[in-house]
Amino acid sequence: MNSSPAHTQSAVPAADSVSGTPDAPARTGYVPGADTLRAGTDFAETNFANPAFADGGSAPFSVAATGAAPSEWRDTTSAAIFGAQSTLAEPARIPLAPPPPLAENAVFQSFVLLLAATYAMLLYRNLGDVRTLLGRISRDAATGKRFSEDPGGSGYSRFLNIATAIGLLFLGVAAVKYGDTLMPGRLAASIPQGAALIFSLLVSLASLGIAAYQTIAVRLAGALTLSQPFIAQLMLLKRTCFALGMILISPPLLLFALCPQGTGGVWFCIIAVELAAAAVLYLKETLNLFLSKKVSILHWFLYLCTVEVFPVSLLWLLAVR
Repeated sequence: MNSSPAHTQSAVPAADSVSGTPDAPARTGYVPGADTLRAGTDFAETNFANPAFADGGSAPFSVAATGAAPSEWRDTTSAAIFGAQSTLAEPARIPLAPPPPLAENAVFQSFVLLLAATYAMLLYRNLGDVRTLLGRISRDAATGKRFSEDPGGSGYSRFLNIATAIGLLFLGVAAVKYGDTLMPGRLAASIPQGAALIFSLLVSLASLGIAAYQTIAVRLAGALTLSQPFIAQLMLLKRTCFALGMILISPPLLLFALCPQGTGGVWFCIIAVELAAAAVLYLKETLNLFLSKKVSILHWFLYLCTVEVFPVSLLWLLAVR
């Protein structure tokens, strides 16, 4: 082992002579010598007290290196930079996102799920009344009394009232879903999302108003013609057919209301077929009832026009104007 002093170096900690930071790590095997900046560098003659250094600029370095004064900024044109054939390109416009559908609002869909739970509870607690209602379809239709006879008991009447109320709420849901499909995008963007539930309740309230008008008109006609028993059978027939239609149409209507926009065509077709079948059944049963009571078909036609068609058509005209 060679232990001569010529081969021995002591580790001398020293601060960084360039950065001058006291926290710089100590380096071993380094012996500080003379000034590390050469006297002949370009920075040696630089006057760091020059006011040009006040803003932190680097102009003195370039002046010392090139000996030329810094150039001034000047305005120019795009043609001078990019050429005479250059054109100004329009920035690409990002299209606005379409407004979310009204029927996909969280509040409205929660209301639909609440209606579904109410519908299921109605079927569960009134299963015997549902069997009675469905069993009347298979009865003889020639007498015109299979839907107009009261089976007795307040339970069945209460079942019809609850089914009618739920059916009116389902009419509002169907109106919102169908209106959302036909509504222009510009109009949908101006409607707040929370208005879907309000619109649904307004449609249900309007349907209740139509039902009230029909009840008052029929009972007033019965009072004038002294035919209250016939009117009572007619009103029971109407409530029974409406409850039957609600029970059969509600499941596909619930699925259609929860479908995303642009889908659910199969459920819509099923709803349309069931509505048509319910309308045909109601027309047939009312005609059989009128004929069984020896009432003219002309009176049946006047009843349909005055009680059934007129309020619905009037409300539709007021809505689309």
